[in-house]
Amino acid sequence: MLRACRRLLRPGGRTGFLTIHPAPDLTTAQRRRASRDGPIAVATRRPNRRLLVSAGFTDIEQRDFSAAFAATTRAWMEQWDAHRADLVALFGTTVVDDRQREREAQLRAIEDGILCRSLFSATRPPPAAGPIRRG
Repeated sequence: MLRACRRLLRPGGRTGFLTIHPAPDLTTAQRRRASRDGPIAVATRRPNRRLLVSAGFTDIEQRDFSAAFAATTRAWMEQWDAHRADLVALFGTTVVDDRQREREAQLRAIEDGILCRSLFSATRPPPAAGPIRRG
C-alpha cells in the first residue's frame, strides 16, 4: 500500500498517516501483548519507519501521539459506561462488556509504554538525475 501511495504523490510530495504500533525494543512477551491488546495492524513485525524506507520514501518524521491515544481510549470507556443501558439495548451485554475489557487492556498497554500512536510523514524523493547527454 505504501508503494502505491508513493506512486500517487508528485516528486517532492509528502504523505502522512496516524497509526497504532508496538513501542520499539520490546521483549517477545511485550510484543505479544501489544499484538493482543492493540488493533490487528499492530501484529506487523516490521517497524513503520522501515516499511516507509522499503517503499522508497525519504525525510521520514515521527511524532508521538500516545498521550492523546490514552485520553481518547479513556473517553470512549467513560462514554460507554455513561450510556451503558442504551448500548446494551443496541448490542447486548456481551458485546458491551467485551468491548470495555478490550479498551481496558489497550489503555493498560498504552500506559505501560507497550502500545503507541504516532504520526508518520515522509517524502517521495525527486527522480534521480540521469546521465548528462551531450549532443
